[in-house]
This record gives sequence, C-alpha cells and structure tokens, in this order.
Amino acid sequence: MYDMHYDLLTILYCVFNKKINLKLKDIKKIYDNNIIGGIVNLYFMSKQEMKEQLNIEYFDVTKMFKESIEYLEILKQNNVISKDINFIYSIEGCDYLKDILELEHLYKLGLRSILPIWNEENKFGSGIRSDKGLTELGKELIKKAIDLNMIIDVSHANEKTFDDILDIIEKEKYSNIIASHSNVKYLCDNKRNLSDEQLIRLKKLGGYIGLVGYVNFVSLDNENMNYREKQENFIKHLKYLIDVIKFPINKIFISSDDMSWNNKFYNKDVFNIFKIKEELFKLIEKNYSKEIANLILIENPEKLIERVK
Repeated sequence: MYDMHYDLLTILYCVFNKKINLKLKDIKKIYDNNIIGGIVNLYFMSKQEMKEQLNIEYFDVTKMFKESIEYLEILKQNNVISKDINFIYSIEGCDYLKDILELEHLYKLGLRSILPIWNEENKFGSGIRSDKGLTELGKELIKKAIDLNMIIDVSHANEKTFDDILDIIEKEKYSNIIASHSNVKYLCDNKRNLSDEQLIRLKKLGGYIGLVGYVNFVSLDNENMNYREKQENFIKHLKYLIDVIKFPINKIFISSDDMSWNNKFYNKDVFNIFKIKEELFKLIEKNYSKEIANLILIENPEKLIERVK
C-alpha cells in the first residue's frame, strides 16, 4: 500500500542526530512487504514543541531537508528499504521558510508537497489553534506552489485558512489539493477533521482526502474500545465519505501518520504500522471489494504521485 502521510524525514533526522531512540531494523520492518511508497514528511511545530518533543532547536529548513533525504538514501543503499520505493517529499508547517524563494529552491531539491501550516499560527496562515486565515504572504506561497505544480495539503488548516486556500485553488482551476490526514467531523468532532461543507467543497474542486487511523480522529469515545471496535469505527468514516458525501472513490487514499515512535502518542493508532497493509486490505475488502481496496490503497495515490513527480 501507499502511506500518504508519514513523518519519515523527521524520524530519520532525529535518528541520525540521536534525538530519538529508534532502530533502523524497525523502519525496515515497517516497509518490508507492507508499504511501497507515499508522501514522507519533514514537520515543524512551534519552537517550544520542537524542543520539548524532539530536542530540536535548529531550524535551517533547507539543510534539514537535504540531510533527511541523504539519510533516506543511506537506508536505500543499505537495503533497509527498497531502492524502488515510490516516495515524494513533503514539508508540514512552513513556519521556518526564510521566504518564498526558498520554496522554489526546495522544489529543485525534490520537494513536491507542502502543508503551509501546522496547528499554530505562522507567517503564512493559521492552524486549528487560531481563527485567522491566510496572510498575504500565505496567498503568495500558495500561488507559487501552484506554479510549481506542487501538492497543497490542507490538513491542519482551520476553517478560514481552508477556505482561503480553496478560494485560490478554485480561481486557478487547480486540482493537486489534498487533505492528507483528516477524517469526518460529523462522526468525530475533532478540530482536525473536516465538516460536510468542507468535504463537499474539496470534492467539487477535484481534491483528494486521506483518511487517517489515529484514534482521536476516529472517535472521541475510544478509551474502552478494543482493537476490532476501533477499526469498525474507522471504516464508518470511509462509508460516510462514499455513501453520504458521495466523495469519488478514485480520490480517496489512506495515511497512517503513525506516531508510535513518539512515546507521547504510543498506542494511539487504529492499525499496527507493521501490518497496516494487511489489516486495511482485509477491512476494505470485507466492507466493499478487493477492487476498491486496491484502488484506495494503491492506484489512487500512485496516480497522484505521478502527476507531481
């Protein structure tokens, strides 16, 4: 399967710089006969959260991006992951970009997707911890990303920023727009999930959505759920998208956003990251068909990736 939002670049930066204790054999286990590609991400939070959670106080985005890609190449050369794996690179939270010209430079280095904001407010716009929208600089950033044919990811955007981004997308008649790791707000009233109105607008503009198996985005009442019950709640989000919103099946994919490497988020995933392909195929096939499982887990994300490579 393709995992369309996984923080592998941040994980590798932290592993190779001894910020976290994760073995390369565990990364190998994630990808062996499990994940064949997707969007791998370098993410940025507030300076305080970067320090507290990752022990990072250094924010040269270009240098960190280049280093992370080099570490990924080391993994390929040492057969930790396949040389043929179909990745594109993303940055989540553009807080520390020096200017919009740096985005163009990063594109030349291989960047193909951006989340302009994380949860915080930054110079480009606001996430779910603020009610402001895109700034004028943020509007320029979105237009530059469109010029570069990059994927623009609205996960983490608040409602105002979401609307501001989609206003530009609509005006420019652009369709490489995704919510890579967001679920259905009607089923789980989490600020990170999308309302029916947002989902319908994303659908009308030809955008994509990636459902995510993080328990707090699946159900707010998950403390006493067992593993099977959590997965049953997850599939409700897919059914709602298809049956209620009428979201095109060929515009749906899955993201793990797996955080099990971070002790703060341990045991918060609906799926076992080491078996996520097997578990998802069985779940979607059981509720729909093998063909739809293949479409959502392989064909849809593969086509999107090829559009921006």
